[in-house]
Amino acid sequence: MEKYDQYGLWDYVKGLKAEGLIRHWGFSFHDTADFLDELLTEHPDAEFVQLQINYADWEDEIVQSKACYEVAVKHGKPVVVMEPVKGGTLAGLPSNVRTIFEEVDKSASPASWAIRFAASLPNVMVVLSGMSSMEQMEDNLSFMRDFKPLDEAENAAIEKARITFASIDKIPCTSCGYCVPGCPMEIRIPNIFRVMNTYKVYGQLAVAKREYNFARGSSSASDCIGCGQCEGACPQHLPIIDLLAEVAEVLEA
Repeated sequence: MEKYDQYGLWDYVKGLKAEGLIRHWGFSFHDTADFLDELLTEHPDAEFVQLQINYADWEDEIVQSKACYEVAVKHGKPVVVMEPVKGGTLAGLPSNVRTIFEEVDKSASPASWAIRFAASLPNVMVVLSGMSSMEQMEDNLSFMRDFKPLDEAENAAIEKARITFASIDKIPCTSCGYCVPGCPMEIRIPNIFRVMNTYKVYGQLAVAKREYNFARGSSSASDCIGCGQCEGACPQHLPIIDLLAEVAEVLEA
C-alpha cells in the first residue's frame, strides 16, 4: 500500500479511466481480510478484486480465501479468481482425497472440482485457470462450456475433501515464483517445495529424492544463506528459510 500511495497508483488508474483508456479498474490482493476491508473502504470506486480462492484455502488462516471473499461481497465488488487449482496442487490429488470425488462422479477430473467450486460462488465474475497443455484446456472447456454450479451432494464432497486435504502437512506454496528472481543463491524455491510436497502427500522418499536432484538445478535448499529476500516477496508469507532447512534435512540426507 505504501508503494501504491508513493507512486500515486490509485489516482493513476482513475485518470486512465477518465481519459477513456481503460473501462474498469481493480486490484489483485494477497493479504488479510481486515486489510482488504480497509482498502475497499478507502477506495470504494475500485470495481473488482482479484483473490486467491480454492477449496483447499477456503478456511486457511493465512490465505483467508473465504474471509476475503466475504469482504468483497460486503463491499459489492465482483471477484476475479486466481489460483483455483492452487498451482496445480488440486489437480494431482492423493488417493484419499481423489476417492471422495470419485464416489460422486468418476468421470470428473480433480481440476474440474476445483474450478467449479470457485465458479459456483455467486459473487465470482471470472475464474483464471493456468493451463500448460491442450489436454488441460480441453478438460476445462468440457465443464465450463455448459457450466453448472455445484449441487448439494457435490458441495458436501468438496467440504469433505477440504477437511481431508487440510489434515495433510503440506507447504502451502502456489508456485507463483515471486521468490526466485531476488535469490542471491538462485535457488529454485517453488520447484523444491513442489517436490517436498510430493513426498509429504505420497510418502515416497526415494522418488522424491530423485525428483529433487532434477528439480533443484544447480542450487540446493542447503545453499540458502538466510537473507530473507524470498520471504519479503512471498504472497503467502511462508517461512521459506525454515522450510528450505527442512527440505535439506529430508531430501539431501
